[in-house]
Amino acid sequence: MGPVAMRSLDHDYVEEVMARLGRIQADAQPAWGALTRDRLVAHLVGAVRFSMGRLGAMPDQGTWFTRRIMKPLVLNGIVRIPKNVRTRGAARQTPGGIDNLETLHALLEEYLQLVQADELTPPPHPIFGPLDVDEWAKMHVRHFEHHLRQFGV
Repeated sequence: MGPVAMRSLDHDYVEEVMARLGRIQADAQPAWGALTRDRLVAHLVGAVRFSMGRLGAMPDQGTWFTRRIMKPLVLNGIVRIPKNVRTRGAARQTPGGIDNLETLHALLEEYLQLVQADELTPPPHPIFGPLDVDEWAKMHVRHFEHHLRQFGV
């Protein structure tokens, strides 16, 4: 399998992601895993919040292999994120559990504003270790595409 098309985390991509997520029906069955549409949105909100340093630290689950071999392969689109990979604590929701498409959209716009203003200092990824802002942007695109494929949109 060749490299996956490189996408940038920018306003156009955010609008595309929101449109694709909006096409997922509430009762849609994923191609793998057990996420529902609503749990997927909450998971994506949690991942973006985590990368903004708003959810505290996650347990380090990385190894030499994930940091030195898998990280560049995934971030550069050479291999896809494997199906059914789990990280401890990754799907944390906001207090009250109200995460929806509007929350995700606003959060992504805020994320882009912080990046543009050079005001984002992201935490280490729980599997890949330290990621800079550009690497986190690549990670978000890979992660979104992974779950959009999961729901066929």
